[in-house]
Amino acid sequence: MHFSRIILVALLLVGCDEQSQCNDETQNKNTDIEDTRRQVSSQEKDNTAPHNTEITRQTYTLNKGDTLTHLLRSAGFSFSEVYALADTIKPLYDFKKIQSHTQFDVIKTPNSKTLCFATSFAQVINAKLVEESWEITQNAITTQTEKISRSFAINHSLYQAASDAEVPNNVINSAILAMSHFVDFQREIRQGDQITLNFNSETVTQDAHLFSTFSNPQQLVAISFINQGKHYELYHYQDTFYFKDGKLAQNFLMKTPLNGARLSSYFGKRKHPVLGYTRQHKGIDFSAPIGTPIMAAGKGKVLKASYSRSFGNRVLIDHGNGYHTLYAHLKGFAKGIKHGAHVSQGQTIGFLGNTGLSSARHLHYEVHKNGKVINPLKMKQPSNIQLTGDELHAFKVHINDIEKRYAALVYDSNNKSALD
Repeated sequence: MHFSRIILVALLLVGCDEQSQCNDETQNKNTDIEDTRRQVSSQEKDNTAPHNTEITRQTYTLNKGDTLTHLLRSAGFSFSEVYALADTIKPLYDFKKIQSHTQFDVIKTPNSKTLCFATSFAQVINAKLVEESWEITQNAITTQTEKISRSFAINHSLYQAASDAEVPNNVINSAILAMSHFVDFQREIRQGDQITLNFNSETVTQDAHLFSTFSNPQQLVAISFINQGKHYELYHYQDTFYFKDGKLAQNFLMKTPLNGARLSSYFGKRKHPVLGYTRQHKGIDFSAPIGTPIMAAGKGKVLKASYSRSFGNRVLIDHGNGYHTLYAHLKGFAKGIKHGAHVSQGQTIGFLGNTGLSSARHLHYEVHKNGKVINPLKMKQPSNIQLTGDELHAFKVHINDIEKRYAALVYDSNNKSALD
């Protein structure tokens, strides 16, 4: 009876999560590497390889549809050992979080077996089986930081140009979000505009295969952008972006709530494409592929996230100070977006669609001030936050440090060579 219970529990151990994260790859050229070694206490140091010449190490991959029990059985662990592992590891880790394509190293000696796997970026669990008893330790892996610079021209899409210059997606999104407060990417980008993105990418220095399902942490630290002859310089400081003079670059509302879209209909009177008669168009429309993420233009509270006959799936957000924004014709809502939910600026709230009284896929976007609709493209919201005194001095020191570190890393995507 006891053995049957063990088999049942072991067979029920969770398999892999079908959603796995993409590991953004950053190439080694034009990078500077600085060690940022994580401190590991003496009791956390890797003890998976005893001083014994008869040691074997083999890697196993949890494929989509496999169970963890099946994988561990194929690695030589018995049902009772798997059951005991699941019970012993609970305080540190929940096996239900295991993702597909997770890799496990199994290290065997004549007296022990050790299972090694990653739980997050640069964090591993070593589960050592000695005389039918599991010893579980959680260890930090040494990492290093690459300093990377990419400089390129924008001929059509900023997103595509940055992708062609080997900029990771999350860095591209950070740059677009930072600049969307003062640049309308649908109307104000001109062919030949120049941009330089300086960013960091953290990588592990050993056992990289164990972290293949986790994205490398990356941080955009500086932007240099020449748009229609005007030069913008932004620096990441205290969790936001500032212009070089210490003025906050972030405004109350972003100019556009999505990336890579085309402005397809302006504010004002027009002939309605479905109803067929002329009436006031109270917002602006953006055309983009179905499923394009829609962002909250500013932080606020969700008043509505529901379906209406005319707007289809729509989100209405209260931003305070009398401002409301409306996002209509969505394909669906992002997780957690419902009445009463609080959102941050740039947070995904839904996905572009073609619901309600809509003749084609698009986002209808409105801005209201004290109950009166206003043209989003004509909003003027210059930031009045300015660093001064000791804060401004510390910021200037921060800028000088960034410029020194990245000066030799400028990358030209057109000729693939470093610039002096």
